Amino acid sequence: MFKQFISNIPGADSYMIFSLLTFMVFFSAVAIYMIWMDKKHVDRMKNLPFEK
Repeated sequence: MFKQFISNIPGADSYMIFSLLTFMVFFSAVAIYMIWMDKKHVDRMKNLPFEK
């Protein structure tokens, strides 16, 4: 069913490639941000719910 729906849309391949690239770029950027994030800030945010 999904193939029939997609085959009727002109240029569907470019939409799918664009959405995949957007997905990959976003999650790669988030992963890089988390790797470069300051570890002190991460520890402070981790313990924040337990502080009064």
